Amino acid sequence: MAYPYDTTPVAQNSTGAERAAETALAFVKSSSVSLTETTGAGVYTGSITVPAEATILDIIVDGVALWTATTSATLIVGDATDDDGYFTGVNLKATDLLAGESLSFALAGGKAGAYIANSQVSPRYSASARVISAICTTVGAAGTAGRTRVTVIWKETSGNVVAATKV
Repeated sequence: MAYPYDTTPVAQNSTGAERAAETALAFVKSSSVSLTETTGAGVYTGSITVPAEATILDIIVDGVALWTATTSATLIVGDATDDDGYFTGVNLKATDLLAGESLSFALAGGKAGAYIANSQVSPRYSASARVISAICTTVGAAGTAGRTRVTVIWKETSGNVVAATKV
């Protein structure tokens, strides 16, 4: 069986059960944005559009390399309603997200935004398309080493929703 987020096409020689599972996986999509530090203070913004009728399964923030801005490098991840709704105040220079570490819905590292800070994640599903943005603000003149990758994983419904029946 494939990894749950694998989007490998359905194999032609699969059994019936494997084919059903692989077909369901074909609706799982992901997209990543890479934030790469350059000299000078500034604001880095990376955005990913999640289509209408999709359910967000997870957002993963990967620390690729520590940021070296003189004063600070702080990341937030959110949407148009709440710009830090998923992750808030992530220090990319140290402590919150070191190189080789990651944050996710299940392991937010104390940096959960309002959407994931409680016992449930909201909003995962939306009837309309939405944009998830990762915004890093750096302060200080120096710094060229930082790299952070943000991946949004979602499930498209694409006609695979079955209506309930009332008895």
